[in-house]
This record gives sequence, structure tokens and C-alpha cells, in this order.
Amino acid sequence: MKDTEKTRLDGQGAQLVDKNAPGTQEKVVSILAGMPRGRLLDAPAGEGVLVQQLMGVHEITAVDLDEDFFRLHGQVPFKKVDLNGVLPFGEASFDYVSCVEGIEHLENPFLCVREFARVLKSGGTLVITTPNIMSIKSRTRFLFYGYHDFFRFIKLPREFRHGHPEYDHQHINPMTFTELRYALEKAGMQVTGVHTNRYVSARRWSILYPLVRRMIVRNTRGKAPDDKDLFSREVLEGEIIIVQARKG
Repeated sequence: MKDTEKTRLDGQGAQLVDKNAPGTQEKVVSILAGMPRGRLLDAPAGEGVLVQQLMGVHEITAVDLDEDFFRLHGQVPFKKVDLNGVLPFGEASFDYVSCVEGIEHLENPFLCVREFARVLKSGGTLVITTPNIMSIKSRTRFLFYGYHDFFRFIKLPREFRHGHPEYDHQHINPMTFTELRYALEKAGMQVTGVHTNRYVSARRWSILYPLVRRMIVRNTRGKAPDDKDLFSREVLEGEIIIVQARKG
């Protein structure tokens, strides 16, 4: 088991493994646990680690492409769902939607965001996370290696276990914070909070890192002086970008 993985027990004593980057689940839980009780859609649910932590806090429905991977059958409603398509729920069905490390696996993240907006009630909240490819660390990795953090070279389709990259947990679609924000606003949602799991720096730049950071901040401010999110610490040094959005 990787050092970053945490284990939790399901209702039968089986271990659930948190495979997200450290602090990601905890931050999402802290956001959603502080909100009034409501109907929550967790998509994708994975093994059910987030679901387990929010059981009793919200009325949860879990969805995922791989029903055999989910470990909490019988404890919460579960549906097998491909997030590249239309969600099997009516409009305004949920108060909250959580999407932890999901959109980078999808061929059509824009459709997924639109579907999240459709099933949310007016005033509902979406919490969505994805690897932050706008961090200075990720930008420099792309400069030296040709791929961003969390996006190593993708296997060929013939190598996929089921013929689908989603089943093999392949990261196939990196999105910048600006692209995600655009998708959210286009779907009728407004960003109300930008968070991260933890801050990281680019070790490759060593003592030059502060200089590189200042250059990026200066250039970004020059291009978009009023867009403070673009030169916030969350965007420049956050490992995972965690975006909170509200449906208008």
C-alpha cells in the first residue's frame, strides 16, 4: 500500500482505501459536513470512502462506473453510471454533489459538469476536485518531462483491462482551473471557494523557486490583474484544486 493511502473499515469490517492525495478527502468532508443536512450525490464514489465519512450527515446516493469496486452496497443507494453520459436522475434532485478526482478520467468533463448542474437544486453546492496542473510544480514538470503532475504517459487502449480508461483509473483529461471555472459558469454555477489539499513547491528549481514564482505572479497579474484566483497560493502551489460552486 502506498504511503499516501489511508484505510477505513466498512460496516462489515472490510478495509476501504483512500487513494486520493493526502488531505483531499478531509477538505471535501470539512466543506460538506458544515452544510445543512440534504441530499448528496457522490460521483464517482470509488470504494465509498467519502460516502462512509458523510453517512449520517447527509442523505447520500453513490454512483460509479465499476459497481464491483464500491464497498458499501446495502448501506446507501448505489447506481452504476458512466459520467460521460446523462445522469439517471431528474432535474433539481440533490442539494449537493461531490466529485472527488473524477473529471480527469472522463472523455467529456464539460457534459459531466452540465449534468451536475442539472441535478442540483437552485442554490445547491458542487464540490469538485482535480489535480492542479496550474501549480508551479506541475508547470515545471511539464516543461521537463512533457506531462503534468498526476498525468504520466497514458497506456494504449488495447492495454486497458476493460477497454475503458475509466476502469483502469487512467488520468486522460487534465483541466486547468480556468477551464473548470469556465465549464462551471457555462453550466450556470458560480465559484464560491477555491481550496487545496496541501501546498507543494517545485524542487527542481531549488533556490530559484522564489524567483520563478515572482515572475509567474507578475506575468499573471499583468495579463489578468483583477482575477485574484489565478495568482492565489491555492492555484500556484496547491497540489489538488478543490472548487466549491453554487448553482444560481
